[in-house]
Amino acid sequence: MKKHVRILLAGVMVVVPFALTVYIIAWAGSLLDGLVQRLVEPNATPGQRWLFPGAGIVVAVLALYLVGLLTHLWVFRWAVGLLERMFSRVPVVKSIYESLRDVLKLFGGEAENMGQVVLYRLPGTEVKLLGIRTSTSPRGAQGQNRVAVYLPMSYQLGGFTVYVPPESVEPLDMSVEEAMKIAATADVGSKAESDSQPEGTDTLPPELAGGQ
Repeated sequence: MKKHVRILLAGVMVVVPFALTVYIIAWAGSLLDGLVQRLVEPNATPGQRWLFPGAGIVVAVLALYLVGLLTHLWVFRWAVGLLERMFSRVPVVKSIYESLRDVLKLFGGEAENMGQVVLYRLPGTEVKLLGIRTSTSPRGAQGQNRVAVYLPMSYQLGGFTVYVPPESVEPLDMSVEEAMKIAATADVGSKAESDSQPEGTDTLPPELAGGQ
């Protein structure tokens, strides 16, 4: 029975990541397609049908690309800055907007602006936590000789911001994107482990690799 359960779990590990990825992409595509369709069809001539399924994704991508081109214009950047200042004056709107903006920066090539990846040592122990030093002079601990370290949580969004002595953190030669990935997955399936595996060794269970 245990052998059959292991084979079943091996199948789950192969199929579920692919299936969920395809489902999420299809769901997001359907959402974009429906949104653009509702914007375009009311302005279409009578009897004119929506072009083809998935055209909404094409329109959305082109629109986002156009906005990206506009960011090179000073006038457009000024307008966006003005809109950001307006949002920052509304308490609830400010929190939502700034949180979404900072999260998206992680996927937009600006993650390094968050700070330096570090290991934070818990006082009096040998335990070290992976974190990101976001500030060497934090506003939340002015005049206290502290640095701000963000400690991401594994398998979920969120984390903790702690103010610790500078000597309790150890800088790491690692990108923020890599650190966030390690923290999100609890370092499961790290590259170091796969690299240490002898060449030609199959990572599948013996039942699927032809073993006895």
